Amino acid sequence: MKKAINLLMLLLLYVVAASAQKYDVKCLRGDSVAVYDVVETIRSEDTYYSKGEKLVFYLHDGDQVEGVDKFYAKDIVDVGSSIGYAVILRDGKKYCTLSENLVFSKDNPEGVEDKVLTKSDELAHTIQGRIFNSIIPYIIIALLFLGVMVLNILAMRSNKIRSMAVIAIPVCIMLGTLIEIWAYSVLGSDCFWWCDKNRYGFFGSLLRIIPFGLIVFYQVMSIKFYEPVILGEAFDGDVQDGISVKPALISMLAAFPVLIASALICEFLGLGGWIETFLILVSFLLALGIGVFLSLKRNIELMKSKKWGILLTLFTIVYILGCIVAVWGLVVVIFKLIIQILIVGVIIGFVLYAMPEPKGGGGGNVTYRTVYYDEDRKTHDSAYARDKANEKIAEREAGKIN
Repeated sequence: MKKAINLLMLLLLYVVAASAQKYDVKCLRGDSVAVYDVVETIRSEDTYYSKGEKLVFYLHDGDQVEGVDKFYAKDIVDVGSSIGYAVILRDGKKYCTLSENLVFSKDNPEGVEDKVLTKSDELAHTIQGRIFNSIIPYIIIALLFLGVMVLNILAMRSNKIRSMAVIAIPVCIMLGTLIEIWAYSVLGSDCFWWCDKNRYGFFGSLLRIIPFGLIVFYQVMSIKFYEPVILGEAFDGDVQDGISVKPALISMLAAFPVLIASALICEFLGLGGWIETFLILVSFLLALGIGVFLSLKRNIELMKSKKWGILLTLFTIVYILGCIVAVWGLVVVIFKLIIQILIVGVIIGFVLYAMPEPKGGGGGNVTYRTVYYDEDRKTHDSAYARDKANEKIAEREAGKIN
């Protein structure tokens, strides 16, 4: 009997230990993270959380907290990934903080499962995640495109610099582009964290979006600015005589829709196995290859060299991928910042428009009434009431005289 009781106690202790989840604070940016109050709502016996507005305290690197649950801060329009918050317990009360600043503690007993952090949170604390959650890669990208701008200007003034810029400009563009693609492959749309209004507020995000937009604009136009450098004075600005980008761009944009469409067609026809895989792969490569081949052919004719035509086309492919990532990122951050506010404004305007007009009082339907004053400066609603009051005043005054 005693052994059974001890076994039961050990089992209960294990269950309690297994339910307790400890997390260490490891800030992605800075050395502290804000903790907010949390709103807890129960619907149909399910608990839902949302972030409160009150900042309660800060956690610092090395602090340890107990994780209870996780929720996402979804906006009115949810574009890209949502901000994840961990519900933590401290002094018997629940709070919330950004889950990306927590790591599963090694102090957890064996058998305790992490129920708070996602793969995205864990990825943020890998070497690549730490790199792209710092501002350094994005400063490097900005400096590379600034260097391209300077080289473009100087190349048009000096033949010596122009001969160097022919190689240096595409190298800088490709390096900046590859960093962008690398960042997006690691963090997805989270790589634009430095423009997120949930972290920096409306004006803080706006101040970051403006230079971001200028860099993206220059990145998109950089290949056009590069054409006079590589083609020389013979280039007259005619699109037909410039670097071939459009066919490759169309193919790259169309390749994935074609991939999805071919998969749906195979599914509809009941095709499967290696036949389905073969047809999908062939359709994808054809959609991608036709435009790239046309661009390659035109670039070889333009450069009058097969080697330089191939190198130029490879450069344009990387350039296109970088532009797609950069433009998509800009659209995401602008959409999250501006469109949501416009939607709120439309909703408020609709509510105000739909509200019934007041029957009296203020607004456009203001009603006025005439006020009559008697000899004692008291107000009355009619001249008759005023005259009656004046008669009583006169009688009173006459009585005083007598």
